[in-house]
Order: sequence, then C-alpha cells, then structure tokens
Amino acid sequence: MVAAENALDSTCFRANNPKLNFTVNQTPEILLFAGRLHPLLVHLPIGMIIVLALLEMIAWLPRYQNANASAGFILLVATPLTVVTVVCGWLLSLGGGYDESTLAWHKWLGIVTAVGTVTAAVCYRTGRRAAYHASLFATFVVLGATGHLGGSLTHGSDYLTRYAPGFVKKILGVTPAEKIPAPTAVKDFQQLPVFAGVILPVMEHTCSNCHGVAKAKAALRLDSFAAVLKGGENGAVVKPGDAAGSALVQRLLLPLDSDDHMPPAGKPQPTADEIALLKWWIVTGAVENKTIAELQPPADIRQLLAHRFDIPATVP
Repeated sequence: MVAAENALDSTCFRANNPKLNFTVNQTPEILLFAGRLHPLLVHLPIGMIIVLALLEMIAWLPRYQNANASAGFILLVATPLTVVTVVCGWLLSLGGGYDESTLAWHKWLGIVTAVGTVTAAVCYRTGRRAAYHASLFATFVVLGATGHLGGSLTHGSDYLTRYAPGFVKKILGVTPAEKIPAPTAVKDFQQLPVFAGVILPVMEHTCSNCHGVAKAKAALRLDSFAAVLKGGENGAVVKPGDAAGSALVQRLLLPLDSDDHMPPAGKPQPTADEIALLKWWIVTGAVENKTIAELQPPADIRQLLAHRFDIPATVP
C-alpha cells in the first residue's frame, strides 16, 4: 500500500518484529527533513512565475501597460524561493524510490528553471528588457515540463492524461490503458479473475502513488502481480498461503498513528472489507489467474463481493 515515506525507505519496524526489519536510509535525517519541504514550497514559485509571465503579456496591451508594475517585487521573492525549492527537491530525491529517468529529467529541468529565474531577475535589474522577457518566457515553458514530470513522479506517468478525452489522448500519442472489464460487463461473474478484478483495483487506489511505475519506495512496486510477488529491497511482502505472516497485511493492521502503518495517515485507507479480501486472496495462495469460481469464496467473502460489486450474494 502507499508507504509512509519515513517507513519503507528510512526506518525499521519495531524491535519486537525482527522478521520485518527494513533497511535504514543512510542520508542524514536533517537533509531528508529539508527535502520534504519541497512539496510545500514548490507551488509558490510556480504560481509567481506564471503570474509574472501573464502580467508581462497583459502589459503589452496599451490599455494595461502598467500591469507589470509589481514585476520587480515578484522577482525579488520568487528568485530565492525557486533556488531553495530546487535544493529541497534535490534533497528529497536522496530518499530514493523514484523512476531514475523521470527523476533525472525533472531534476535537470528544475535546475534550468532556477537558472532561468535568476537570469530573468538579473536582466530585469540591469534594464535589459528584451533579455528579461526572453529568459522569463523560456523559463515559463520549461516550468510546464518540469511540473508535469513532478506530477508524474508523485502521481504516476499517466496522471495528467488518465481521464483525458479520447481526442486529447490521440493528439498526445497516448495509448489507452487496457481496461479490466467491470463486473457488470462480465457475462459470467464467476469467471472474473480475483487478482485483476478485485485485488489490483484496491492496490491501484491506495498503493500506486508510492509503489508504482514512477515512484517505487524501497524498490517495492504494487501495480502488477509479478511486482507484488517480487517484493522490494527488503524481500517479499506477500507470503502465499500466510496472510498473517505477510508484511503487507501486518502493516495494514498496525494502529493508524504508528510510524510503520501503511498507508500513512492522510492517505486513502483501504476499508475493512478490502483488507479482508486481500487476506482471503493471500490465504488462497495469492495466485494471478484464478477466478472467483475457482477460489470458491466462503459465505463471508461472498457477502463482501456482493456488497463491493452490487450483485446478489448467491452469484459466486
């Protein structure tokens, strides 16, 4: 599930849980703390650069030629803030768990954004208006790409395009993801694969932000069957046939205020029914292609499935 960033990658389980120890991140905690200011700070310089670019464009209209009167003040605040935000972003990346290619592009474009902002500020102060406008609008363009990559690292590579209209996806060259048929679209509900139709949707909702393609804390991905069974840098998190002995379930059942609970407080939490379904899947062997009919769910699980998919409890 979505791991508390101070759990999977930088802390260990309690001493009385020796089977579930996780590797401690060697980066000094003060640097990791500073890095986590990045999400808090990043929206401020983004907003300031966007507003400044818009004011400069509006100022080209004779009627609003004084719209950019506050440009100097905005640059005075935005320039150091941009540099600090980039530094915090670099410190945040030391925690690991991100797609290396996306992270590298995001990091370098972030540096270019900071350099562009500093350049714009210097040109403005020295009265070189043409150079100021050129550097500002170039930074504005780079900022868009930087922000998109940042969103991809946090929410997944398809965050922006996932729900885009078909024509937008076509323009962007995005291939629609293969969809799992909804239970109501399956002629024989008993043939619905348990992992793909029941378990994976739960993990996609509560796990993929921190354990997906773009971000895999502790090298753990939970966005496919193979990845779930593989586990992370600290070993397997699912023990087929043994739900109680699976780290994934153990973490879910920790108190919400525990540092080792996952998902962390403030993140979408799986319901008790979803945890019960996950435990049932593990107990039955944690297999990929077994259908509901093949796993022969007991009465309590049939009730959970009926409630989840709004079907008669007697169907499975």
